[in-house]
Amino acid sequence: MKKLVIIALIVSVITGFAVFQFAISLQKGKDQATQPVVLATQAIPKGTVIEKEMLTTEEIPIEMVHQLSIANPEDVLGRITKENIEANEQILTSRLSDTNQENNNLSYAIEPNYRALTILVDEEKGVGGYLTKGDHVDLVTIWITKEKDVVSQYVVENIEILEIGPKSTGDKGGEYTSVTVSIPVAEVEKITYALSIDQTTKYRLVLRSPVDKAILGPKPFMPLN
Repeated sequence: MKKLVIIALIVSVITGFAVFQFAISLQKGKDQATQPVVLATQAIPKGTVIEKEMLTTEEIPIEMVHQLSIANPEDVLGRITKENIEANEQILTSRLSDTNQENNNLSYAIEPNYRALTILVDEEKGVGGYLTKGDHVDLVTIWITKEKDVVSQYVVENIEILEIGPKSTGDKGGEYTSVTVSIPVAEVEKITYALSIDQTTKYRLVLRSPVDKAILGPKPFMPLN
């Protein structure tokens, strides 16, 4: 009988100690410092524009927070994923396009349904060297028909310059030799064709006012004989 009492006392002491330790651990967890972190609610493939329904914010113990994590979902919306992100994974700045476009690859500057195309220029074709990134231009071609008529025509209007190409060297060092423009997908074939019909074709980039968004669509011009 005494043995049973002793065993019961030992068991009760062990149980009480275990309950005490468990209570302490719960209290520690309750008092643990946390930090808000943006998580993915679903798997997000590479090259996806982040939208609100893809995100959630949770409080996570500080020691579990990645140093590149993001606390405010507003800092994530509209950015593009550079890598695949798994569901419930912390959203990291290193896996998103930069908020400063200057730090991103050119591809992140291209809008959906647009393409980037590089056009070779010189002082005559490139508005005397006054073009800058962000300007909008029209592309005009001049060619000679089979009947030996000279024809001038607008190929595309109001296209944005994404980048200015490298500077030339030699006697005209310092002049850029190309511009890369953003063009609608539907215009790619037409522009490519217009720039490479034959050696008699010439073209000009025509600089627009930054407030002029009009698309006039003028007809081809051919001087009267």
